[in-house]
Amino acid sequence: MAEILLSPLLQVMFDRIAAAATVFFGELHDLKMNVQKLQVTIPRIQAALEDAYDKHIIDKATALWLSTVKDAVYRGEELLDDLTISESRPSMVPLRTKAAAETAHELNNLVLEIEKIANSVYEFRLKESRVYWQPKGACERQQSTGSIVIESEVRGRQEDKEKIVDLLIDDAWKGAAATTNYSDVLVIPIVGIGGLGKSTLAQLVYNDNKASEHFELKMWVCVSQDFNVRKIVKEAIESGTKSKCEISGMDALQSHMVDILSRKRHLMVLDDVWNEDADEWETLRTLLGRGVKGSTVIVTTRSEKVASIMATTTTSIYRLKVLAEDDCWAIFKQRAFRPEEEEDHSNLFPIGKEIVKKCGGVPLAAKTFGSLMRFKRKEREWLYVQNSELWNIQDCQTGILPALRFSYSHLPSHLKRCFAFCSIFPRSYQINKEKLIHIWMAEDLIASYSMIPRPEDIGDEYFNDLLWMSFF
Repeated sequence: MAEILLSPLLQVMFDRIAAAATVFFGELHDLKMNVQKLQVTIPRIQAALEDAYDKHIIDKATALWLSTVKDAVYRGEELLDDLTISESRPSMVPLRTKAAAETAHELNNLVLEIEKIANSVYEFRLKESRVYWQPKGACERQQSTGSIVIESEVRGRQEDKEKIVDLLIDDAWKGAAATTNYSDVLVIPIVGIGGLGKSTLAQLVYNDNKASEHFELKMWVCVSQDFNVRKIVKEAIESGTKSKCEISGMDALQSHMVDILSRKRHLMVLDDVWNEDADEWETLRTLLGRGVKGSTVIVTTRSEKVASIMATTTTSIYRLKVLAEDDCWAIFKQRAFRPEEEEDHSNLFPIGKEIVKKCGGVPLAAKTFGSLMRFKRKEREWLYVQNSELWNIQDCQTGILPALRFSYSHLPSHLKRCFAFCSIFPRSYQINKEKLIHIWMAEDLIASYSMIPRPEDIGDEYFNDLLWMSFF
């Protein structure tokens, strides 16, 4: 994400250099002249950054060019920070100090270096202007998961759901599994690579009629990377009782949890678990083991190690497989076309099916590419995606990384900056929409348009556009 932040950083650096040239170094004609050149070179570099970001993953020369730009920006920031410190000292007059003269000389050299970087755009065959797709706003989902799912929209997971539900209600299997562990709670990890639909499968199981009849109490907790036992227990209580838990002390929380679990056979889902510390899990498992016999915990994780630590037995681990190609195509088509327009664009179907093949049976990849292609109706646009070099990324074993790269690279620059800014938040952080929009405004990340006078309304469109593209 650092590369896309270079564009606004370049603009800030230019503004600061221009101000320094006027306020501190007004007598230095060469510096003032070179600063005027920056008004032309900075926009050229900014335009090329968009193309460079797309290419740097697969092209080492472009990656080197990006590194050069970053070095220049950071060096400029350091020089200007030194100048600001010098200005803050009353005893020092910047124009008359040797240090200030040296700073002016270094800034002059930096300006010349930035001009060379701009001229090298042609050498690296970087395009200085591109047309990016900009979707219309629409809300779809949040990253922090809940138990609700629209089953009619899920493809290819019915058999997986039935297998897990059968395990949940099979008391004979549970009894055999329980003999290998001193806890009455059975743990079934669903493990697989990112984007396979582990959380979706858990939602299907959680909402299944047979499972609902079998379990008197159900709880859903999105764990993610922060395996905080206190937080997990509190959220489980709130999910099970459907009321806010005001208890803060750990001992009181544990007592309340035991009281809830000891009265009813329960099903708990711990979604998106990353913790590989067996001791942390043991603390929670001991508490969950106080429940009614036959209670079950479903865990979703990408890690085989997590699955082996948490599973009751090795036979209880459910390894989720990729989707069939036909199911991926159905997901892709649902996103890429409105129902009434499929026949009008059937010429794109063969290309779309080739794109789906490259998704490797990963539903998230099919979904993301389908969203990307929804506003593209020219064959050459679809062929560009099908034949892109991004599919050749060596580190990519599935279609997920290219899908996300494509989606990100096709965002307009203003949305890239807003999304990159969100990297300050931890994983699965519950983002308050209004608060985020105001932060974007404070950071000057929201452009102004005469047709939409209120920046809050523009920010609302930005947020909804990112939601539609599944970035949130």
